[in-house]
Amino acid sequence: MSVIPDFHRLNKSRTVEMSKEELRQKLMEETERSQKKKQKQQKNRQQTPQKPKKPNPVAAKRQQKITEQTKKQLPPQSPARKKREQEAKRLAEKELREKKRHKRGSNVVYYVMMSILAVIIFSVLSVTVLFNTENIIVEGESDYTDEQIIAASGLKGDENLVRLSTAGIPERMLEKLVTLDSVSVEKVFPSTIKIKVTRSVPMVSFSYGGKNYVISHIGRVMYINPEDVDCMHVIGYKPAESVIVGGFISAENPDQDELVKQISSAVEKAALTDITSLDITDTLDLIMTYDGRVEIHLGSVLQLDEKMRAIKELLYNGYIAETEYVTLNATDPSRIIQRPITTAAIITEEPVEESDDEDGDDSETTDENSDTTAE
Repeated sequence: MSVIPDFHRLNKSRTVEMSKEELRQKLMEETERSQKKKQKQQKNRQQTPQKPKKPNPVAAKRQQKITEQTKKQLPPQSPARKKREQEAKRLAEKELREKKRHKRGSNVVYYVMMSILAVIIFSVLSVTVLFNTENIIVEGESDYTDEQIIAASGLKGDENLVRLSTAGIPERMLEKLVTLDSVSVEKVFPSTIKIKVTRSVPMVSFSYGGKNYVISHIGRVMYINPEDVDCMHVIGYKPAESVIVGGFISAENPDQDELVKQISSAVEKAALTDITSLDITDTLDLIMTYDGRVEIHLGSVLQLDEKMRAIKELLYNGYIAETEYVTLNATDPSRIIQRPITTAAIITEEPVEESDDEDGDDSETTDENSDTTAE
């Protein structure tokens, strides 16, 4: 009969028989092996990219259901506790809003201060370093050179455009430059001044006090006793005061100024040229002379534009020969009467009283001869 050994007792006896040193050594080896295994697994896990786990809708639904059940199982809050929590939440939100408002207010103050500082710096630079004049440009036609115009303006070319005031410059220039009708001074940033000028155009001339004066369209005296100026000569015009070059003129009778402007405007509108003279001595019997040989009786200024159109039709379309001396009665523009007057040139100068008897006899003889020719 064989005896079966008791393995449990054998193992137990062996364990008991192991010394403490051996047991400690064995435990340390087991610990090192387990640590190495963990490190190896962790290293493999880092080297191998883990695929993102797909969300499991069933698990998410189950978790949501568990959460809802848990909430239902919780005991209800007391009214006092719920009120305290709401009050604490409200205070926290209010504190957060106050912090945001304070921060926003601080930012606004900062931005305002920076903007004011930037404006101050820009203003100082604008009147010192920036926007200094580098070019002065003259535009428009005139009888003066650019240097003369710039000198009359008083600009030196080193002005600061921000500090420069253009008020009064055109008036000073017009006083010095008498053949200009208008002047404008414009600042073109960052460094240019532009001067625009308009040349005066002779409108009419008149004789007074033994001198001949030329007037521009704005009523300014351009020349006194010029050598050669092609414009309409007005007879019967008397100025209200002394006349100087560059000054503005007005008639002793204000109606004469308006009368001359109306007739000159009508002549320009009808594009009539070579108008030699205009006699305004009698405002109801205005007499205009064309080319020194056609005397035109306008009557009054009524229907002036219609009269000028009819006169232009007769003068420019061959109704009157280029060497013919005639008179036209244009008081009615719808029925202009033409009469031959004389083969002599029409006198357009103002009449001069003669005191000599011999001259008086000659004038009577001339009148008799002219009447005979007309007959």
